[in-house]
Amino acid sequence: MPERTRTSDLQVRNLTLYPLSYGHVREVAEREGFEPSEEETPFNGLANRRTRPLCDLSTQAADDSMEPSGRRARTLLQPDPQHLRRDPAVQRVPIIAQSPSPTFIEAVLRAAFEAGGQQVEFERWERKPHQLPDAIAELKAGDYAGALVVAPHKEKAAALMTSLSEDAKLTGAVSVAVRDGERLRGYNADVDGVRAGLVAILPKVQGKWPRNAIVLGAGGGARAVVSVLISSGFQRIAVFNRHLHRAEALVGHFTRSARHMDLRAMPWHETIIEAELARTGLLVNTTAIGIGEGETPIADEALPENLFVLDLVLDHATTPLMRQAKERGGTAANGQASFLRASAETYRLLTGGDADESVLRQALAAEIGVPAEGLAVVVGD
Repeated sequence: MPERTRTSDLQVRNLTLYPLSYGHVREVAEREGFEPSEEETPFNGLANRRTRPLCDLSTQAADDSMEPSGRRARTLLQPDPQHLRRDPAVQRVPIIAQSPSPTFIEAVLRAAFEAGGQQVEFERWERKPHQLPDAIAELKAGDYAGALVVAPHKEKAAALMTSLSEDAKLTGAVSVAVRDGERLRGYNADVDGVRAGLVAILPKVQGKWPRNAIVLGAGGGARAVVSVLISSGFQRIAVFNRHLHRAEALVGHFTRSARHMDLRAMPWHETIIEAELARTGLLVNTTAIGIGEGETPIADEALPENLFVLDLVLDHATTPLMRQAKERGGTAANGQASFLRASAETYRLLTGGDADESVLRQALAAEIGVPAEGLAVVVGD
């Protein structure tokens, strides 16, 4: 059997070597997220035995391309501080999500930062719900301007902030966290977005707005919708979700602020939805149903006439739900105007300045693959 390569035998680039005891090396290995080997050398297989991505030993440190140097020494590998220095002018903004996939908000905000002459480094943090507390703790301790919080973390993140804005407090959800020293203040820019989307389709005079509404979904976006509807004087709001307990949790959160009106959780059943639609004037879809071509959350025959519809789908100019509403004399809009307004508010919270809205529109259009002139179109009257 060929002799196994020891990590301490590796030729290291851009590292300073410090002789240490075996016990010290093992302690550091465990602290930095490496799994000590049962062999004598504690860093055996350093490049492929990492158990947690807690430290960066890539191009400046250990990687799979290292080769044996022929020397044996018990050493601690420490990156040269020169290679860890960051430009203080660069703002670091993690995007805390359950998936590492690129997001529209990242592309749009990056364009806004660049247009404003500011440097930003977005970091995609893939975190499961149970990992969120550790992510927030890291955010508080690190050199970050703030963070974007993406579903499904918005509700849980609210409980981990140092303080909350009024909108975040009312909704119990956070879409953006802003650093102030080691303190984190949570905000909910989704509320601004939803308000802009409703203003785009409802009558100019708020006194003429309908008083009954249906909300489909029970996530962070739905919380923003319910918050705006309550503050706008709606008298009845029915929240439908395929998992009834989630709708009940949303309703329970708003118990105090909704005590003057009728807010209720409803099971997702076609007959019940159709009966509720017969008495409502506004329908808001916050679910992912409609993202796929031809998908709609409501059967064609169930929609009443003259209904206002806000379908918070982003990458379709017109969805089947919007088309159905228009065919029955209603007014409908997609989620693009809401997204752009929420993006502008997020930029303001992170920088203290105003984003160039034309830059936001052009960036979103480029991501979706449509002309900027085709964004945020109100369909109907």
